[in-house]
Amino acid sequence: VYEPGSTFKVVTASAALEEKVVQPADPVDVSQGYIRIGRRQIDDVHRYGVLSFTDVIVKSSNVGAVKVGFRLGPDRLNRYVRRFGFGGTLSPDLRGEERGIVWSQLSDTALASVSMGYQIGVTPLQMATAVSSVANGGQLFEPRLVRSIRGPDGDTTTQSKVLRRTITPGTAAELTSMMESVVERGTAMAAKIEGFTIAGKTGTSAKLVNGMYSKSDYMSSFV
Repeated sequence: VYEPGSTFKVVTASAALEEKVVQPADPVDVSQGYIRIGRRQIDDVHRYGVLSFTDVIVKSSNVGAVKVGFRLGPDRLNRYVRRFGFGGTLSPDLRGEERGIVWSQLSDTALASVSMGYQIGVTPLQMATAVSSVANGGQLFEPRLVRSIRGPDGDTTTQSKVLRRTITPGTAAELTSMMESVVERGTAMAAKIEGFTIAGKTGTSAKLVNGMYSKSDYMSSFV
């Protein structure tokens, strides 16, 4: 279980687009790269003024994600967190699968954290399944490792199983286009592959060391 950081903005963006609280081209004022929530200050790596929502994802603005998360509110964001499979087990092939850590109630500071991928514990399997749902047009498939079971009466082949719909095909298409821009001109340009169109999202989260977020040790990932 780990805190995913900005890869989780895929879920925040999915919820925001699906609930129509923002459109890809809508401007978001990211406040020159910082925002205060109570006594806490959340910063961006770079300083920006106004970005389109697409560029909030492309440039991975924490401030932009937090502001959009507040437009959603805690109840709607939490609903999508669970709809995408976080906080529960997914695969019948992994008996030791972790559920992760999802809070049932989100304060303002927790809502800010979850919107940008902190204060939530996920597994790599959950993250891969959630992003695959976007690739599959908004259908969340049950992840399987076993292709078939062989017995004396022959093989029993595993059938694909859709667990539920996470977002509409239209929202999935919009988000896919935004994630393509992440690779084309954003934080994931190193993931370009010649001859292919790649949609993705980067994430970097500080590791907990002795109960404090480290300023030197990070979990980096790409989906």
